[in-house]
Amino acid sequence: MEKYLRYLSDVQGASPNTVSAYRRDLTEYRQYLSGREMAPDSPASVRSYMGFLFRRGLTRSSMARKISAVRSCSRYMVREGLISFNPCDGIPVPRAGRKTPRFLNLDEVNALLETPAGRRPIDLRDLTLWEILYTSGIRVSELAGLSLSDWNHEGRTVRVMGKGSRERVVPLGRQAVERMETYLRATDRWPPARDRSPVFLSTRGTRLTVRSIQKRLEKRLRACGLNNRISPHVLRHTFATHLLDSGADIRSIQEMLGHVSLETTQRYTHVTLERLLDVYDKSHPRASAKGGKA
Repeated sequence: MEKYLRYLSDVQGASPNTVSAYRRDLTEYRQYLSGREMAPDSPASVRSYMGFLFRRGLTRSSMARKISAVRSCSRYMVREGLISFNPCDGIPVPRAGRKTPRFLNLDEVNALLETPAGRRPIDLRDLTLWEILYTSGIRVSELAGLSLSDWNHEGRTVRVMGKGSRERVVPLGRQAVERMETYLRATDRWPPARDRSPVFLSTRGTRLTVRSIQKRLEKRLRACGLNNRISPHVLRHTFATHLLDSGADIRSIQEMLGHVSLETTQRYTHVTLERLLDVYDKSHPRASAKGGKA
């Protein structure tokens, strides 16, 4: 298993989070088999494990992810000559249903970005975080990983390293640029940084972590009277949904989000269509089942 995980990281360019997720899923599969004296390269073992996951009440998406990890690892083992065939071949996996992305409306966005905050460096930093997440659509892991060398002041862009170590350049709005400049000037009043390269620093002078960003967002949402169960990823959904609502080209949105597949980006069109249908049903005289006289 360790050789496969190194392959994922070093050859496939998988992120540390992806490797950790695969490690958890594969370890769970091995533990299930070891407790039952079952061979890992047997289709019967995979089917038995799927039944176990089903009885645990896992969602289709969780089951699909766990079996996908087993399938991918088995494919690697076949290629390396460690097993003779992939035990997952021919075994159907529950298709994961697509959830409609959650997003904020404009009033909620304005409350998040415009509700007065303090003028301490930490307050300026946080407002810059939310502004960039909403106006660029980058992932929270990409935001946390930003270094000063990624920031192009003149071009109003940032360079981010996305999933699979794929690099892309993302534009920033003028308000995001202004807040970034204000925040960077304020960092001179922070404790000396151990590493001068990160854009976003903790009060200890270290790179801000994804978890810290999540906790700061929860605090900000409470202060604004909004639902504090909203994650930073919702701001990415909001970015895409609002661009589509304003008529942006879906291919351009795909590029800015860093999606490999257009199908992944197209799920935001379902949100927009659902909203259009809702407006139509509430507003058009012929939308109701009984109809109306024109």
